[in-house]
Amino acid sequence: MNCEFDYCIYNQNKTCILQNIQINDLGMCDQRIIVSINRNALETMKQKQLNEIELRWSAIPNDDPFSTTDMA
Repeated sequence: MNCEFDYCIYNQNKTCILQNIQINDLGMCDQRIIVSINRNALETMKQKQLNEIELRWSAIPNDDPFSTTDMA
């Protein structure tokens, strides 16, 4: 079965490796087990991604007439 939940230990290449799974009313697998991520590693990854996003946004010219950053 296809799986879109990347943080489940049973997800390998977008496929669930379990033979028998139960899907609940919300469309989620009841057998999923979420990978534990070390808090320091998580914070490091979050900061890295935030820095990358800010770098991308800073490269975009701000000539948007609807921008609120120039309003005082």
